[in-house]
Amino acid sequence: MEELFNPHLPGGGRPDIQLCIFPHLPEFLVIDSREDEPQVLLLNTDDVFDEEFYRTVEAEFSETLRSSSDFLFSHFMNLPISVEESVRDIAMTFILDRLGVQVENEDEIPSVVVYVVSGGALTSHAQKILDGLKELIHTSFRGPELDRWGETIADLVERETVIMRKVNEQQMADALKSDSPDYFTLWESRN
Repeated sequence: MEELFNPHLPGGGRPDIQLCIFPHLPEFLVIDSREDEPQVLLLNTDDVFDEEFYRTVEAEFSETLRSSSDFLFSHFMNLPISVEESVRDIAMTFILDRLGVQVENEDEIPSVVVYVVSGGALTSHAQKILDGLKELIHTSFRGPELDRWGETIADLVERETVIMRKVNEQQMADALKSDSPDYFTLWESRN
């Protein structure tokens, strides 16, 4: 957990753009180090994933769905993976476009690292994650607004943690009900 947010690429360089995504929140954090003075931005998903995004995803899904007729069942079974990859690629294209990066020229695409801040690590080690995110900002960004960004990060981590706890509690309650797909019991007599 010490190097939780290690912003170094395999060659030792630093990424041009770092995204901190909180899956249950509409906001996400962007650290843009392409310029001499790095920028830290808080973007809202509504501002990035507009109607054009959804039309693009729908068109890509339609094309992917119809792209194979040789081994149709195999193609259908692999659709979830194909759709996930397509949505991820399209989402990254829209995020980069929002940051002013045009992806037509692959040589000019910046290096991007994505941190997904959620799950068991967040609910168990929220303070360590908070410290790691603050350090990420501190090493990438200097200036009088550093404290404000620390407060923003603390708010994001706290809100994601609260939602994760509620989701986990709801999943546990649902798992105890017999109508849940994740239903479990210690003993069941079906006679």
